[in-house]
Amino acid sequence: MRNLLSTLLLVAAPASAQPLPTLNEVQFDECLKLAGTDPASAVTEASLWAQQGGGYLARACHGYALATDFKFDLAIPMLTEAAKLAEEKGDTRAARFWAQAGNAAIAADQPDAALDALNKALASQNLESAERADSEVDRARALVALGRPADAEAALTSARQLSPENGTAWLLSATLARRMNKLPDALTFIQTSAALLPRDAAVALEAGNIAVAAGDEGAARKQWEQTIAIAPNSRQAATATAQLAALAASAPPSTEPQSR
Repeated sequence: MRNLLSTLLLVAAPASAQPLPTLNEVQFDECLKLAGTDPASAVTEASLWAQQGGGYLARACHGYALATDFKFDLAIPMLTEAAKLAEEKGDTRAARFWAQAGNAAIAADQPDAALDALNKALASQNLESAERADSEVDRARALVALGRPADAEAALTSARQLSPENGTAWLLSATLARRMNKLPDALTFIQTSAALLPRDAAVALEAGNIAVAAGDEGAARKQWEQTIAIAPNSRQAATATAQLAALAASAPPSTEPQSR
């Protein structure tokens, strides 16, 4: 009996349409899978693979594994080198490597490096719409860090247009609009984000921030309490707890007569 998987592959497409992957491609795929479950082991394997001539694919996996292991500062040069070498070879995945380098630079608090990498990723036109939207979101983060809110606003507009279902793009749009004192826009953006991410602590926290900025302390209190309920041990919950305490401290004293 013929192998079922082989049969399905033959039915799916002719051999000419789906060339067999090279050993490097197979190793790259396996390396990425390992990085998702055991990034430290993937770093070791990718490093050895690079020494054995794995080229830019080995470097790309090495960088991805480092980023997955939260070693963002070490991931940036690996992913940058992978992107440059992939470009030289005409590999369209260079755009994705640039995007990953930019994302790592954001996490490493290096907005200048992030913006440079993300601009190169988007200039290539080789990213899918959802990937382009994610890169625009990262560009917005870098631009805010660099003190360029108007440019960040434009990047987020592009992200929402590219991927209307990207809840993070709407959330960051709401945050930026609030900071720019565009409260009607902030409210619209946070409502859309809440519809896309209905149980997200960051969305609830920002909804409270927008409500208090608009003078609705009752709504703000409700949203911050919801933040704590959604993710009690999160950074967002800690911020919401502090906000609630500040709100309580600023409340006027009660004028109700005391019981005797």
